[in-house]
Amino acid sequence: MKNFSLSYFTSEQHSENFDRIILLAEELGYLVRVYESKDSTQFDFLQALFRDTATIVDATIPDDLTLSTVYPILTAHVNILDNIIIFSDKLYEDGTQVLPLNITPHRVITDKNIDFMAWLRDQLNDLKGHLYYDRFDLRSIDKLPVYYERMENVMTTSIELHTPKGKGCRRILISYRNKCWKEVEQFRKEMESKNEVEIKMLPPGSICDENEALSPLRRWMLVGFLEDNIRNVDEVWVYYNDIYKNSWWTLAEMVMVAYVNYVRSDEFKVKIKVYDERRKCFIEESDQNFPTFLKINLSEKQYKKLARYLSNTTPESIRPDIQRQNRILKLIAIILNFIPKRMRIKIETKIRPIIEENVPKYLSEEERNKMVNEIAAMYSNPKELWAYSNETIFEDDFSCWSNISYQANIVTPAFNNSNVDVDAFMDTPMKELNKFKVSDLSKFVDKNLQINLNGKQFYIKKGKERYIWLVTSQGVPTCQYAPGLLCFQTYKLLNQD
Repeated sequence: MKNFSLSYFTSEQHSENFDRIILLAEELGYLVRVYESKDSTQFDFLQALFRDTATIVDATIPDDLTLSTVYPILTAHVNILDNIIIFSDKLYEDGTQVLPLNITPHRVITDKNIDFMAWLRDQLNDLKGHLYYDRFDLRSIDKLPVYYERMENVMTTSIELHTPKGKGCRRILISYRNKCWKEVEQFRKEMESKNEVEIKMLPPGSICDENEALSPLRRWMLVGFLEDNIRNVDEVWVYYNDIYKNSWWTLAEMVMVAYVNYVRSDEFKVKIKVYDERRKCFIEESDQNFPTFLKINLSEKQYKKLARYLSNTTPESIRPDIQRQNRILKLIAIILNFIPKRMRIKIETKIRPIIEENVPKYLSEEERNKMVNEIAAMYSNPKELWAYSNETIFEDDFSCWSNISYQANIVTPAFNNSNVDVDAFMDTPMKELNKFKVSDLSKFVDKNLQINLNGKQFYIKKGKERYIWLVTSQGVPTCQYAPGLLCFQTYKLLNQD
């Protein structure tokens, strides 16, 4: 009989299904190891991922955030490897699981009407029946470099498993306004019933709620999550109606399509198709009603600026010492100004192998080479490095993280003369910045006060509690709140008109 192993990482507050999960795994023939969060390390987690048939992670966010959880020991592999099963006992009012916005594993329950234990049984049976990649034992943390190539191969194989899941199906993401979600959900079901496409439709409020108040850089962080979803599909279908182009967020999706396509050859570009809600049909580019603003072309300068915004606002970039790092980058840029060009070329040659080693090998060769070239060029070019270190994220006052940036007007200023002005799009979050801080909004709610934005009065209502999972750096959480978690209360601004 083949041996199957399973590691179960649990938080200090055990799941209500804790005992049932262990019994189920043992019933299915798994050798079970239980890891308590208080006594576990990131290496324990990595070792389990590459050694075991399955790894179960209880990612429930406790009400008492001082309790130990699994978050400080998680690694970026949670969103990549196929043998990881993630669940949360905590649910939002609509029945969906409460998980950090950037926890997007392959195996996580998405249908709120499915019984969790039945779903878990299916996952464990599937992993028993299909060892999709070879497992191996990481002997010690000192030996990790020896296993890098094998680890990369496992991650590449895992990604390919989901590209696509349905044989012969095209992977689709629907871009739509949240206000139309019921109609879009019906449209999705009709299209999927033909068994030709596999459609991803981000549920309303899965990344941010309609009318949510956000700081400028929090907006960019969420755009980065949109980019992650767009990068993994073949086509984006726009569910087009009169209100689609009014929103900065729908335009963000189209700009992200252009961003992803910028470094891809025609064969691998994400295609855009438009479904006209009024006419109930797809429309061709030659059709006079085709919304031409959806075809966005980026300049190299725009592409590089978008890349800096996205890379600087990932959860991994939120560091207490980020200003100190910025000062070091500026110092390097100044020093480079006094180094002859031939010496800077030598510097680029020296650092290139280091960059190549750290850029993920599971990217396409085209994307990988582009990334390596750009990073190497930046760190040997004083102008590029200076531009990078002067981005908004590095500002000392940090108002771009704390103050509200909100689209008070009905139509976003990024939409201009039937086209998307990409420069205006990038500038919009800062232009919509105002004096109100997100942290102050609870006072307005308690006192039932309104705020004035752009000459309009808005009521404030509490929204969901949101979470961002933050990786640890050298074993130390990069978050000043709950270890491994950035927690924030969201607020909605409602126009009294």
